[in-house]
Amino acid sequence: MENIPLLKDIVILMAISVPIIILLSRFGLPSVIGFLITGVIIGPYGFGLVTEINTVETLSQIGIVLLLFTIGLEFSITRMLSLRREGILGGGFQVGITVLLVFILGLFLNYPISVSLLLGFIISLSSTAIVLKLLLDKGEISSPHGNLSVGVLIFQDLCVVLMVMVIQNIGGNGGASTYEIAKGLSISLFAFAIIVVAVTYLIPRLFNHVVKLRNREVFILTIVLVCLGTALVTSLFGLSLALGAFIAGLAISESEYSNQIVAEVIPFRDTFSSLFFISIGMLLDVNYLLTNLPLIIGVVAVIIVVKTLALVGVGQILRYPLRLSIVAGLNLAQIGEFSFILIKMGQEFGLLGAGLYQGLLAATILTMALTPFIYQRSSHIALDVGRYFGKGGRDGLKKTTVSNHVIIVGYGVNGRNLARVLKETGILHLIMDVNLERVREAKNDGHKAYFGDASHPEVFKAMGVDTAKMVVVAISDPISTRRIVKTAREMNPAVSILVRTRYLREVEDLYRLGANQVIPEEFETSVEIFARVLRDYRIPGNIIQNQIDLIRQEGYAMLRNPSIAGERLTKLTSILEKTVMDTFFVDKGSAVAEKTLAALDLRKKTGATIIAIVRKGEAKTNPPADFLITDGDILVVLGSHAQLNQAFALLNEKRAAF
Repeated sequence: MENIPLLKDIVILMAISVPIIILLSRFGLPSVIGFLITGVIIGPYGFGLVTEINTVETLSQIGIVLLLFTIGLEFSITRMLSLRREGILGGGFQVGITVLLVFILGLFLNYPISVSLLLGFIISLSSTAIVLKLLLDKGEISSPHGNLSVGVLIFQDLCVVLMVMVIQNIGGNGGASTYEIAKGLSISLFAFAIIVVAVTYLIPRLFNHVVKLRNREVFILTIVLVCLGTALVTSLFGLSLALGAFIAGLAISESEYSNQIVAEVIPFRDTFSSLFFISIGMLLDVNYLLTNLPLIIGVVAVIIVVKTLALVGVGQILRYPLRLSIVAGLNLAQIGEFSFILIKMGQEFGLLGAGLYQGLLAATILTMALTPFIYQRSSHIALDVGRYFGKGGRDGLKKTTVSNHVIIVGYGVNGRNLARVLKETGILHLIMDVNLERVREAKNDGHKAYFGDASHPEVFKAMGVDTAKMVVVAISDPISTRRIVKTAREMNPAVSILVRTRYLREVEDLYRLGANQVIPEEFETSVEIFARVLRDYRIPGNIIQNQIDLIRQEGYAMLRNPSIAGERLTKLTSILEKTVMDTFFVDKGSAVAEKTLAALDLRKKTGATIIAIVRKGEAKTNPPADFLITDGDILVVLGSHAQLNQAFALLNEKRAAF
């Protein structure tokens, strides 16, 4: 009988993790916690149920590669370029400030310079895998704090190369010289630029050829090749596997194949990424943790505070509102997975003793385990702290004296389009955004724009919400959106509040908080899809618009009052079923030929109506009664199913029937 140890180990960890995750989900806890607990149970410091630990860790790295690949697919090259401020400045300040604070703290605790520097490197890195997964699951990856988090995380991943080289240099004999460090870093950065350019140029063309084969197996294999191959190439130049996969995802994010690729990759991603979190839990020495629990809790608290304060400082340097800086700081307060590489190197070079090594491992795992809980509460904590300090991110904003104006919160795609229309129609409007670059862009476009966080009452009051006619909330931050709606309604009970949100599930809460109209992107996307389908079938524009109006009228009513959804959906379906259109080609010698519409009298005989006649590629809409039908005409007929059946039966009869 075959004996495959790895297969047995995978069955064991899945058999243990599934019940744990089901149990935790009943309490509203994220699956990441379940995976970490599973790792502790089956690991060498738990019950030792897994024997192929190294193989499981290798498979877990594939999970990180797939996770970053799919996240790259959610982005675009354009969006990444827009994050250069958050990445270069934000990431640079975050790493620099954190390393400096930890370095000083290490010297204060009498650690050698080399150890203090190593601790600074280890603690400065955050978990790309955990943070991006949480942002992706909550739909906040495009929010302001999501942009700051992503920019900082990408910069941290690039810094891993430099940190590894520095540790090799200070690690004792055989270390690299300063010249070798600079040379290696230059080669890595040059390789990174070459890889980005090459991948962006080659990968979309590769998929163009693969798709033409219409072979799903080849398509999937190509996805795996591109993902793992790019990761391997970047690793050969000293960069991380995950960074390479992220670049590959970016390269095809704007192609027409990205949605299908995501659908194919997700099952593999979720399976392998679960192994990563399980492998992290397997590193935890429970006995050491319990023995030194007070000390480790204190270390964890210091790490979270230091990293949060560092990023709050970065946010203030970048002129982010205090609330968003705190949210991003709390979300990045854990120690990252790439820190394990530095911890192991520190042990191998003798920089970390046994106690410090286990303490760092335990602190790293605990900060990772706490991240989902901190993430759930970060926005509420930030709001409380912001209220306490009374800072709303105001940029010298004074009370406006205008009235009957529109306040636009957020100058993204929706806010920009609305502002342009309001400007062209002469309607007074004010714009507010927490992104300073967008504020400057709005001003350059000729709008009155202000930097600030509209979720703070004093900021909203300065925008003149008490005298405004309408407030339009067009941002990607669900917590801030709720706060803004509630504040606007409290300050001005008569103001009309229109809100854009991403998901249908948020509609009911926003109406309850005081919104007059809520536009969910999911719903509007469905409207646009069916409208385009009807256009491809050459359905007249007025009929399409009627259907859009019906869908919106019935749909939004259902969203506000789900109890009558079934009744209205039935009514809506019956309306749609009664409005059908079809075409009839007039053959040579047909009985219809050489007849006028009046002589044909199709409406009186069948109830159907000829709404257009296509002749030689040109359409004659709403033809008059004396219009003469000739051979080769295409009649566009509108009516119910029954009416169309009668009309086509009549049109197909012989000439004598007329």
